[in-house]
Amino acid sequence: VHDTTPFAVQAEVTLKTNFFGTRNVCTELLPLIKPYGRVVNVSSMVSSSALGGCSQELQQKFRSNTITEEELVQLMTKFVEDTKKGIHEKEGWPNTAYGVSKIGVTVLSRIQARLLDEQRRGEHILLNACCPGWVRTDMAGPKATKSPDEGAETPVYLALLPSGADAPHGQFVSNKTVRAW
Repeated sequence: VHDTTPFAVQAEVTLKTNFFGTRNVCTELLPLIKPYGRVVNVSSMVSSSALGGCSQELQQKFRSNTITEEELVQLMTKFVEDTKKGIHEKEGWPNTAYGVSKIGVTVLSRIQARLLDEQRRGEHILLNACCPGWVRTDMAGPKATKSPDEGAETPVYLALLPSGADAPHGQFVSNKTVRAW
């Protein structure tokens, strides 16, 4: 928020790290996940507030149960391009690169879970996005309400779901609770 780096640069670096980095790792590792495996992508509650700051058209696209990974990549790329042109707000985007990057992570997780259902049905792989909460890190600072151990609770909970579990899957989870997207 207090970064003086031009917003377009923030958008490009943040999306490259949070969204495209997550996508690249998943592209390489998802085929290696064994039956009963668990995948936990770290998103943020900021994705929900950023989603609310999007135009109705963008919200509809991001909430779609049929959006493809290619369509999502196009949207994330468009956000970066729109910031470079200085038209992102006019195009319906919120003024938060971090928030848009985490929208991307959450929607990517929903897409990947759907693809696992289609392509690897019966393997009981669960994939979710989660928010660890406001954790005392270099980014959040010392006033954040959760310790790193407390922030790890939801991701670890999802990673250790028992082999008999069939949910949550393709969800956004915070404080070990599925949140509406």
